[in-house]
Amino acid sequence: MNKKKLIILISSAVFILAIALISFKLYPIIFVGWQPVIYGDFNKNYNSAVFYYAKAISTYNKNNADIINSLEVRNEIRRAGLEAVIEDILISNELKKIFSSSEVNSQIDKNVIAAIGGKDVKKEMETLYGLSVSEFTKYFLKPQARKEILEARLRLENINFDEWLASTEKQAKVMIFLPGFEWKDGTVMVKK
Repeated sequence: MNKKKLIILISSAVFILAIALISFKLYPIIFVGWQPVIYGDFNKNYNSAVFYYAKAISTYNKNNADIINSLEVRNEIRRAGLEAVIEDILISNELKKIFSSSEVNSQIDKNVIAAIGGKDVKKEMETLYGLSVSEFTKYFLKPQARKEILEARLRLENINFDEWLASTEKQAKVMIFLPGFEWKDGTVMVKK
């Protein structure tokens, strides 16, 4: 195969791969250190938060139901979601330093089972968040369980979790590629 054909073949493969990554939302929007946050996962989490807030507003404050569509509210939900996934990665990284992955996974499973309480919550998860139970577990219950595990461990060492988190966030190397947002002084900011 001559050089020209090889370049065309490689260029075509890269182009097809890029289109596939964009189509399936598999591209990174954040790097925490070298750990990526994939747009598809973030978007699923964001959409479930919007779904939840829209349901809550329509139930408790019908007069302001359109507020969920404002750019400021949507940006705040995105900002909070970005911050939450960054915090979860930082917490996960700290747990990896302290426990084996099997210990952490075992405790996470216990916390998730305790949170669900043996109930059939499928209908509630779909109604409130627009998510399956496995998606709700992935995006909400497991991050909360990781946080609780680390809080308990730090408490045993007389370390305040909020202070630890603030210090860790200030030291974190975070790159955000989602337009309109930036990482500044250990927090996600909406660009003005």
